[in-house]
Amino acid sequence: MTVTSQSPACPWLLLVFSLPAKRASERVEIWRKLQRYGTLPLRSSGYVLPNSAVNRERMEWLATAIRGYKGQASVVQAQVFDDLPGERLKQRFSRPELLTIKNYCTKPKKIVGLPPSRRPAGSLNRLRRRFLELQDIDFFGSPLRVRVESLLNRADQAKPTRGRKRKAGEYLNRVWITRPRPGN
Repeated sequence: MTVTSQSPACPWLLLVFSLPAKRASERVEIWRKLQRYGTLPLRSSGYVLPNSAVNRERMEWLATAIRGYKGQASVVQAQVFDDLPGERLKQRFSRPELLTIKNYCTKPKKIVGLPPSRRPAGSLNRLRRRFLELQDIDFFGSPLRVRVESLLNRADQAKPTRGRKRKAGEYLNRVWITRPRPGN
């Protein structure tokens, strides 16, 4: 498989395919990969991505997988879509997958606002992983990306503290049970 660089005359890649209806698991697998790659589904049929070497390789790989599942697939370089001007098509790439970044603008604020000892375990790491996935398919640079990055960086810089300090009075007049050290 030969991958060429983006052609300025053809800024878009279009994947048109059909799979046998009996192969539901293969259809779901292809659909999930299309979602992960950030493709834009067209109403008439087919999926669009900006023309780049990485996207071309992804589309070719999907076409090969579809053919392996006894389906038909074509990857087409497209210059323009008559019902979608270039700017409108770029705007449509800021659709649900990338708009979920807005949700990640509020969650890190809430998490960063908590003291590090009270933050939910693993939530910051999950947010960071999801953000990196979205960053990979942010083809036209979402303005929210910078905000989310700064929030995640701020959360990393917050130093964890020990639990709250107890007052000496909380330890008075209590029954303490002691036991010998292990091994003694």
